[in-house]
Amino acid sequence: MNILIRYPAEKALQALGLYYIFTTQKAAENFQYQTFPATNLCLSIYKANTVVKQVSRTQNNCFVQAGGNMHSRLWGFHKKPFDVVIDGEMDQVSVIFQAGGLRKFTRIPYAELMEETDVLEAMFGRAGRDLAERLYSTDRVADRLQLLDQFLLNALHDNNRQQHIDHFLLHLDHQNPNSRVVSMAAAENKDASTLYRQFKQYVGLAPKEYLKVVRFRKALRALQQKMYPSLTDLAHGLGYYDQSHFIRDFSLFSDYSPGLIHKITTVVQEELILIPASKNA
Repeated sequence: MNILIRYPAEKALQALGLYYIFTTQKAAENFQYQTFPATNLCLSIYKANTVVKQVSRTQNNCFVQAGGNMHSRLWGFHKKPFDVVIDGEMDQVSVIFQAGGLRKFTRIPYAELMEETDVLEAMFGRAGRDLAERLYSTDRVADRLQLLDQFLLNALHDNNRQQHIDHFLLHLDHQNPNSRVVSMAAAENKDASTLYRQFKQYVGLAPKEYLKVVRFRKALRALQQKMYPSLTDLAHGLGYYDQSHFIRDFSLFSDYSPGLIHKITTVVQEELILIPASKNA
C-alpha cells in the first residue's frame, strides 16, 4: 500500500490544520493496520470499494474490499484502537479535519454524518458527488490536490458564533484533563452547561473526553519519539497522578503498555502513527 500526505496550498485551509491523504493499493495486495483515538476526523472518499464497519463494545474495525460504488465515509471519535483491513485494489482520497474543523463546512450533526454511507453528498449535495467524480477522473495527485483546495475553499464559511469555541479549544490544549468544566467555563466567561453543550456540538466530544484524548496523543508522540527521561517524568509532565495511573490510562486507549509502543509503531510523513499487522503479530 502506498500512502502520500499533502497539504493545502490555500492559506485559509492551512490555518485550519487541514491536510490530505492519498492512499492506493494494487489488486494483489492486502494490508492491515491499527490506528489510535485522536481528536481529528477523517473524511475518506473511495473510488470503487465496499466498506464494512463493525463497531461494538468488543469491536472497532472496518474491512475495505475491491469492488463497489464510489462513496465516502467519515471516521473518528474512536474510544479504542481502530483496526483496518484492506483487501485488494483501492484508490482512496481522505481529508483530515482538526477538532471542530468540519463545522467550518457543515452544520449536520456528527451522529448523522458518522452513519452516512456517502458523506460528501450528505454535506454538499450534488456538488459533493461531482467532486468525487472529478477527483477520480485523473490519477495525478497534483490535479486532485487542486480540486480539493478549490472545492473546500469555496465551501468554507465563517461562523462568528463559534469563535469562542475555537478560542476555548486553544485554551484546553494547556489544561489538565482533571480540570473542572465549571472553572474552565468561568475563564471564558461562559455558563458551564452552555459551554459544554456548544463544545460537544462543535467538536463532537465533551471537554473532558477531548482533554483525555489530547493527553493520550501527547503521550503517544513522546513515546514514539522517545522524548522523555523516564515514564515517571512523562506521566507527571502530562498531569497523571503517578506512573501506574499513566500506564492504565494509556493502555485503555491503545491496548499496549507505554514501554512497548515505540517498538511496534510506524510514522508516515510525521503525521500518521499506526501499527502495521506485521509488527502487531
